[in-house]
Amino acid sequence: MNKSEKLYKILRKNRLIALLAPKDAESCVSAYNTFKSLGIVLEVAFRTEAAFEGIKAVFTNDADALIMAGTVMTAEQAERAIQAGVAGIVSADYISEVLEICIKHQIMCVPGGQGDAGKQLVQKSKLLSCRFEEMNRIVPWQWVYKLYPAITAQTNFMGLARAWKAAFKGLQIVYSGGISLDNLEQAVQMDPDGIFCGSALTKHIDHPDKFEDEAKKWIQIIQKYI
Repeated sequence: MNKSEKLYKILRKNRLIALLAPKDAESCVSAYNTFKSLGIVLEVAFRTEAAFEGIKAVFTNDADALIMAGTVMTAEQAERAIQAGVAGIVSADYISEVLEICIKHQIMCVPGGQGDAGKQLVQKSKLLSCRFEEMNRIVPWQWVYKLYPAITAQTNFMGLARAWKAAFKGLQIVYSGGISLDNLEQAVQMDPDGIFCGSALTKHIDHPDKFEDEAKKWIQIIQKYI
């Protein structure tokens, strides 16, 4: 079992990803240590200059860490994150060159958006040299897509995922963008099989007690439906 398979197993069990745009490397280590004990996967977003150093710091702290790199928009970022040790790559859009790097290194790739769910699956199947109809069985950790944004102040887009699942049986959806404690239960009710990603999980990063309490509230909601 490779590390992407191990990561996917955790995601399928606990259904939560905490998105962190780190201000420094130490915040990544602190967040990882807290979330690991709770079964929540950490995604370090390439939105700040501290992201790459933060990812490296996590692996210095725990060589067997299973974390994801997020907001990966270029092949160079994907290569750096994979070489540092991440088990999954997440993008805000479907970016072909990022997907190619992930498949080359046998790393889970989670493109995002409100379209292209099928296109990225087809590209994966071609690069994996497997029949499209068999990909979910052979490499389920690649039969995944991120709905982004999932919820805005005006609109809930989660209905899009229902259409994708009708066309691509068993597609695992990661819901990201706008997911918060206030709407998490509604979101889980709409897709109890979903994986839910929120930057709101890390909003109290500088206040350890609030930080862990917030995470436990998310976990309690998820556990009601799994």
